[in-house]
Amino acid sequence: LLLLLVPAISFSQTKDKLIKKGNEAYAEKKYDVAAENYLKATAKDPANEKAFYNLGNALYKKGKAEESAQAYDASILHSKSPVDKSAAWYNKGVVLQNDKKLAECIDAYKNALKLNPADEDARLNLQKALLKQQQEQQKEDEKKKQQQKQQQNEKKDNPKPKPSKMTKK
Repeated sequence: LLLLLVPAISFSQTKDKLIKKGNEAYAEKKYDVAAENYLKATAKDPANEKAFYNLGNALYKKGKAEESAQAYDASILHSKSPVDKSAAWYNKGVVLQNDKKLAECIDAYKNALKLNPADEDARLNLQKALLKQQQEQQKEDEKKKQQQKQQQNEKKDNPKPKPSKMTKK
């Protein structure tokens, strides 16, 4: 029985050491090294939500928004704790908001708040995103009104042909 536990313990220590190395590199702002260690940890344990979460953070710091969001998705998928899941949804929301994907970031913040209603950062960012979405919608509506007005003015300014004399009797 003891022999069966030895590989499991060394496996766990290896992935934990990789996460620890990643955390140290992250603290030193060596995001490439951190991401590499987190990625190795996910290869050893594909269900390790902490490794995916940390990978998302490192990728975000490297400016890789899409890959970062994918790492947060994996963390959400494998996370068992509502608070951890909420944190991953929140970070995904931040990534999407900074990437100008308002509809998706709003959904992410809503998911974070469903899991952790006490998350004031998620609530504040959701409010900011909703306000930004409303402002963009108003700009779009104003632009459409301007275009319609311009089209109406063009129709008024265009001369109309006289009716055909051939059709009159």
